[in-house]
Amino acid sequence: MPTTGTPSGTATRRRALLGGVVALVVLAVLGLPLLLRSAPDGAPPPAADPQAQARLDVPRRDAGDPLALGRPDAPVVMAEWGDFQCPFCRLYATTTEPELIRRYVDAGLVRIEWHDFAYLGPESVLAARAARAAGAQGRFWDFHTALYRDQPPENRGDVTDASLEAVAGRLGLDVDRFRRDYADPRTEQAVRADQALGARLGVGGVPSFVVGDRLIFGAQPLPTFTAALDDALARAR
Repeated sequence: MPTTGTPSGTATRRRALLGGVVALVVLAVLGLPLLLRSAPDGAPPPAADPQAQARLDVPRRDAGDPLALGRPDAPVVMAEWGDFQCPFCRLYATTTEPELIRRYVDAGLVRIEWHDFAYLGPESVLAARAARAAGAQGRFWDFHTALYRDQPPENRGDVTDASLEAVAGRLGLDVDRFRRDYADPRTEQAVRADQALGARLGVGGVPSFVVGDRLIFGAQPLPTFTAALDDALARAR
């Protein structure tokens, strides 16, 4: 029978557990100012999200890359992951993107860089390969515009080798060269690599956009993009 006034083993364990929790809370409170002070003046604290840091680390496309639009030394890059079968990508490309190009790209402030996320079906991959083949002749953005302007319903069998060659012909491309680049295994490898990169950055659907460490999903209204770009430009100064 336990002696009166002596705590039981259960009570002792409870006090020890409570003491440990209190100690952790105190350490967290004391450590928070140190964490905040560890960043240089004016700089945000380090990103806790590894995908956010990965977005910051994405290299720019080369200066002459046909999938990039705007000055190579523009202060801000906005990277888009898209699928040529996606109706929401079409909505962005035909309504919002032209205004962003006028305001930011033409002014030398922002560079837009395209990345494939061809995940809606086999026809998505065919279209992505075709746009890159057009890019080999310096006509990626013309092909991009044509695909979205005349976008058929997805996965209905309307996007074929022949239909894509027809687009190339209408744009005045060298169709024989287009066929070779379209069929080159390296073209599809580049499409797949873009999609894998997007997945590592947190892209799970399209259209998705990376501005700095920020991921914007969907065909958002114009003010969403202007706010993100203006903020990125302010940080770049």
